[in-house]
Amino acid sequence: MSLVAIVVALLAQHAFPEGARHHLQAFYGRMCLSAAKRLNAGDRNSGILAWFALVAGVLVPAALATALAAALHPFLVWVLDVAVLYLTLRFLATTRALADIEKALREENPAGAANLLAQWQAEPVETDEPGAIARLAAEHALREAHHGTFGPLFWFLVLPGPLGLVLYPLALRAAQSWALLVEPEGREFGWFAARAFLVIDWIPQRATAFTFAMVGNFEDALYCWRAQAAAWVRPEEGVVLASGAGALGVRLGDPIPVGPELAPRPPLGTGEGAREDALASLEGLLWRALILWLIAYLLAAALRLA
Repeated sequence: MSLVAIVVALLAQHAFPEGARHHLQAFYGRMCLSAAKRLNAGDRNSGILAWFALVAGVLVPAALATALAAALHPFLVWVLDVAVLYLTLRFLATTRALADIEKALREENPAGAANLLAQWQAEPVETDEPGAIARLAAEHALREAHHGTFGPLFWFLVLPGPLGLVLYPLALRAAQSWALLVEPEGREFGWFAARAFLVIDWIPQRATAFTFAMVGNFEDALYCWRAQAAAWVRPEEGVVLASGAGALGVRLGDPIPVGPELAPRPPLGTGEGAREDALASLEGLLWRALILWLIAYLLAAALRLA
């Protein structure tokens, strides 16, 4: 039933796209800001208290809703799963954004591609060099595929009902939101949230990286994973990006022009630097990875029935 729920949620997203504003993600963001506003005392202890209060404040109602639905009828739990999957998964949004950027680059419109990428990642893109834009878009697509699809799917498989679908993005949003506090005491407040998400994401990261290896260039993906991941700008996401670049057989990372200077970045992957054709290949890689995850759900269902 979990497999059917995923397929139905994806079909619903295709028929009725949620749009640029992800309502459930926005709700998590408001909860994170509210917890920080009320409990931030500028130290690690308050950050620990705030994290557990945040998680309990969202997961407990989700667990009660799941229990109530199960008490009324098991079908209602499935409906709840579909609804949360619809509001959580960002796979189709990722592939659409990737296709739009690829189209702009193919039409020799790097400024338009840079604008699309800036809107997608909610950060300015300070280059109009097509190769740099393609590399940045590929990196963000790999990041989004993991955080917005494969990470939540892992925890959906592990925890009952929609609890895993709630826990993963909520913990991610807390780690990201509280890391943006720039005051020294603010950094102390976000210390536990960042480390809690590293623990929650440790296995899903490696599951995603291995999935990319399985559906792409296996040997290069594993080599890049071992040799390049730890040196990436953000080591916590290096596993996914290095494996994805190796699976594609292209080079990501590398310095990018920012104004008159080059911003230093370590290399990811092998071969030639990614260009617009690599974005089409990446889209195919992501679809194959999703199919492999669906097969994993099918096998899990078969094991439960055996």
